[in-house]
Amino acid sequence: MKNMITLIVLLVLFAGTSFAREVQKVGTTSMGFLKISQSVRAIGMGDSYVAIADDIQSTFWNPAGLIHVKGTVAVFNQINMPADIAVNSASVVRNLGRRGVFGVHYLSMTTGDMKVRTVAHPEGTGENFVAYDIVGGVSYAQRLTDRFIFGSNLRLLQTGINDITFTGVVGDIGVLYETALRSMKLGISVQNFGPDIDYDGEYADELDRGRRGRLEEDIQYNDYHGAPPPTMYRIGVGGNLFELTGIQAPDEWDGSVSLEMSHPNDNMERINIGLELSYLNMIFVRGGHKIRWKDQIGYNEERWAGGFGLRIPMMDNYSLDFDYAYLGLGLIGEAADDFMSSPHRISLAVHF
Repeated sequence: MKNMITLIVLLVLFAGTSFAREVQKVGTTSMGFLKISQSVRAIGMGDSYVAIADDIQSTFWNPAGLIHVKGTVAVFNQINMPADIAVNSASVVRNLGRRGVFGVHYLSMTTGDMKVRTVAHPEGTGENFVAYDIVGGVSYAQRLTDRFIFGSNLRLLQTGINDITFTGVVGDIGVLYETALRSMKLGISVQNFGPDIDYDGEYADELDRGRRGRLEEDIQYNDYHGAPPPTMYRIGVGGNLFELTGIQAPDEWDGSVSLEMSHPNDNMERINIGLELSYLNMIFVRGGHKIRWKDQIGYNEERWAGGFGLRIPMMDNYSLDFDYAYLGLGLIGEAADDFMSSPHRISLAVHF
């Protein structure tokens, strides 16, 4: 028990220390795609999910929530982004009872072909290149007491731009504490922590070449510098909407409410509020708001999100979950010119 309490305190202090930082370091981390939310349910609730994580989507938010998965579940998420960037993720999780919950997951982002541009050829050299990020990981969650749950992810990642690549390892840690106060739960997670990511090889210094007018044979080459992964610290509180508020729930209705504070290691703090209502545990409606206060808390463009979910019973114990979320991206969303580049998020899960 003392060890578990110590772990909670350390995680809280770790997260609290990050929230205390005032210096923003925008653009100083690598593999930025890891900051793109993968849980469609969480996105629909305005990225307020760390304390109420209780399904397979917990893989990508707070792995401790995987303890609530029943049997075996598989999920596939499609995250549409502007500029024809494709971000996809998948996870398979199995509950083994007292031995805990085990899972594997996969994330990927690809850009498609892009033109090679230089100072001498700003419209392209006639060559193309591809940038990509690939992540494969394993998950584990275990209930250590009747109220305290621990979960973790270990991830192997590869990032590359054309023939320049890097392979490394990052990890996630998450905890859930189910209090005795009605249905209130506390959640903490630290995502994507690990060593700096450093590309192999060297690059041509086109800036130096243009400034000094160097010839092709005299061009200067520099080694790539390492950059930390995009670590995210999350802490939140949530629970059953009707139990926490004392409001009488309508027949066949249920709901959850959540408040989450998060801090990326390269940007300012964020505070998100989320709500989910369910009917017959088959139809779900979600909404969330991302608070912005002056230029000290919040996002540059993101403000609100919404979504819905459907749970469709099938033969035997099989069921199918379909989730959809839309994230308001402001000017970024306005730059999209078709459905696939608009900020639609879609998830399909199978319970068996």
